[in-house]
Amino acid sequence: MTEWMIAYTTNDLVDAHIAVGRLEVEGIKSFIHREVLGEIIGITYGTLGKVNVVVNPADYDRALAILEPDELYALSDDNEDIIYYSSHPDESDDIE
Repeated sequence: MTEWMIAYTTNDLVDAHIAVGRLEVEGIKSFIHREVLGEIIGITYGTLGKVNVVVNPADYDRALAILEPDELYALSDDNEDIIYYSSHPDESDDIE
């Protein structure tokens, strides 16, 4: 019996297929697993709407490293340094 580990979870089937494609390019066997009832009814949220990408335990750490967002390109949650400019410099700076 082969064991599988969840490397990625989403509610979007397209995202899951993209994740599987990224893993396949790196030589990691993976597949999509969904709850049958959710798929039949067409539920796309909650527990029945989950779409899991699963991999062999031996590939789990490598799969996570591939699927995790790259820290270099991740956006900061801190918006203190963001400067907003008006498209018209002569407009009032008041925000209503």
